[in-house]
Amino acid sequence: MAEQPLRVLLLDGELTFRGSSLLTLRIARGLEKRELETALVCTSCSGLDPSLLHAVRLHEIPGLDVPVWGRLVARTIYRDIKDQRPDVIHLLDSRLLHTASRLAEKLKRPLLLSVGGHDEAESLILRSPVPQLRTIISVSDSVQSRLPPGPVMDKLEKQVILPGVEVPDSTGIDQPLDDDRPPVIGMAGPLEVIKGASFFLRACHRVVDAGLDIRIVIAGSGPEEHSLRQLAASLDLSRRLTFVDGGVSMTGYLSAIDIFCLPSLQQGIGVLMLEAMALGRPVIASGVGGVLSVIHDRENGLIVPPSDSRLLADRIIELLRNRDMARSIAAAGQQLVSTRFREDRMLDQLISLYREVQPASPRSDEILPVHGRASSRDRS
Repeated sequence: MAEQPLRVLLLDGELTFRGSSLLTLRIARGLEKRELETALVCTSCSGLDPSLLHAVRLHEIPGLDVPVWGRLVARTIYRDIKDQRPDVIHLLDSRLLHTASRLAEKLKRPLLLSVGGHDEAESLILRSPVPQLRTIISVSDSVQSRLPPGPVMDKLEKQVILPGVEVPDSTGIDQPLDDDRPPVIGMAGPLEVIKGASFFLRACHRVVDAGLDIRIVIAGSGPEEHSLRQLAASLDLSRRLTFVDGGVSMTGYLSAIDIFCLPSLQQGIGVLMLEAMALGRPVIASGVGGVLSVIHDRENGLIVPPSDSRLLADRIIELLRNRDMARSIAAAGQQLVSTRFREDRMLDQLISLYREVQPASPRSDEILPVHGRASSRDRS
């Protein structure tokens, strides 16, 4: 008798233009390609480029992250899927842990939790057992090390599964800094203080003061956008600077830049950084968190101290004036991603974990439905 395909329910909060959300969507698409029956439930996904949502069985259910309303929503999901229940529930936003654990307990199904950042890990304080929670998955050793110890946490299995990205054929990728146009320096992610965009702009100001003609792109949106625009105006960078919102095509944006900067003050591992490296872009990153497990300074990228706009500017200038070095670093970074951070490797590890924790009891062979506001990007 043929083995039934695994049925996986992915739960996440708001999907935005940030690395953790793009990783969730990559997991959902990858599991579908592997012929797992996969449904992704999120609270919202407005503003993302349609290409990021392609081939994802996506359902938006507002209110899932609101404590009282979330319990009601979880009951509705339970009624919808109790007769065709998933084998595994994989939660990708710890803020929904209470709702997800109640759902997993009612469905009598194992729950896995992924943690993607230091703040998220540090806030995960478990004061009482979560019966269905089997494993906590961290995106890096650095993130796992921030999980608070305690009687409940210490009994849970913990595993590091490095994020994976798609690595295209290098023959189809344009070389960075390969023409006579002004080079483009870029960063991407949510515009929050912790992402260090103000230090990035100050660094770019120093580069211009050094007499170099550059263009600057910041992709993303968030609470800091207004203050960043004001800062750019005060630094006389407005005519050089373009803000691109979260509706941007990831591949198109990263292919258009010449140097990718990750000036974060804290960082789990940097999924957007990995995406840039996969496309053969040289990376300059703050030496924080999981970044240090990826970037070896002057080998596959450049490391600078966080919040140091002067040194960040020096490194940008160094790459602009030594293009052979920039391309060599970019090639080494792409090779590293191809070796350690491939999407296939990540999916293999996730599916192995799903099979390890899935219940032995038989289930229906019907397609997993989830009601709510189904996205037009659902799989046809």
